[in-house]
Amino acid sequence: MSSRWPLSLVFILCVSMLLPSAAPAQGMPFAVGGENVESETSMTPFKIKLRGILNASARKESLGFVTLGINTYREKYEFDVVTAEAIDNPRISSGAILRQYKDHKAEINLAGPKELLSKIGQAEAGTPLTLVGFLRQRAKTLQLTNVEVLGTSTEAR
Repeated sequence: MSSRWPLSLVFILCVSMLLPSAAPAQGMPFAVGGENVESETSMTPFKIKLRGILNASARKESLGFVTLGINTYREKYEFDVVTAEAIDNPRISSGAILRQYKDHKAEINLAGPKELLSKIGQAEAGTPLTLVGFLRQRAKTLQLTNVEVLGTSTEAR
């Protein structure tokens, strides 16, 4: 065994101890850019459920109005949100979900299969709906996975 082996081993150990660790810090949320998923600039989608009334007048139990846009149809809809929840992360509040959209601050662009978008497009004013999908805060897009029409506008009255 040559005398160089222990020296090279010592060198490798010293270098590995001086380099910063690649392990993430504990307690840091995992998201692109290291931010919370509900942050307005987050690129990480999270699953939400919105319940409300399409094109309805203001009601007492409302969390606020948001504008829903369907670019495919070049249509915009007013949505009176009654409940907003993050399905997979209960620590995200309805306020955090709606912060940048409530009271027409920004529009939520809806995307998804045509049959789901058509349910919204064909609903009459005053129709209660449940929208489920993945919200991308930075892109202001809700990728729909389910749209449930809870009744007709005459049943909601």
